[in-house]
Amino acid sequence: MPKEQMSYEDYSTELENQVQALQNKNIELTGGLASTQIKSQDSNLISLQLEITELLQKLERFYRGEYLHTDKITKDVTWEVPKDADQIPLNEYGVTLLMEVVTKYIDKNTILSNYNEERIYEIIADVGDELILVIYCNYEKMGMNTPFKKTKYRLIVTTTLHLIESAYRRAIEGSTFKEINQSRIVTQSDSLGRSPSTRGLVQRRTNILDPRTWGTR
Repeated sequence: MPKEQMSYEDYSTELENQVQALQNKNIELTGGLASTQIKSQDSNLISLQLEITELLQKLERFYRGEYLHTDKITKDVTWEVPKDADQIPLNEYGVTLLMEVVTKYIDKNTILSNYNEERIYEIIADVGDELILVIYCNYEKMGMNTPFKKTKYRLIVTTTLHLIESAYRRAIEGSTFKEINQSRIVTQSDSLGRSPSTRGLVQRRTNILDPRTWGTR
């Protein structure tokens, strides 16, 4: 019906319907944005809790004998390989061999599993026995061909076991898995509770005939 043929009340009703439609659309769009933000927060949280790269990098750098060096002029800190070959415990073959073993134990499946402390001790003991055996049988091929390098034998085994244990301890009683689920619930509740979609959008409908509702859009 053309506006000039509408009654004042009909025209008012049409304006109210248009305002309500815009508010509904705004709620729908804001809700979608909140959902996207929640998914992004969840993804970042899970990635952080399942991060294993640092543990693996620590071991690999240790096997290669790398150390942190601070430049005297620029003060930049970088990882450096020792110039003295005797300070490098393992050659490339040795590093690859041990990392092949380690990555079987330090991974996301381990962290998301459910272990008790007794079972963790059993696993660490088994891994230790196997590491001792594999190094003992292959130490020369692995680059441990000097008396000094051989003195690092126990240190290599102990350091490796401690870092593997740290990964397993994140799975005691399924703690990491539980924390991720709990954190997701809290994050979603907080995001929804603070979302613009639930704050300031539930308002009185604008009534062109009621001045008290003007300016509430």
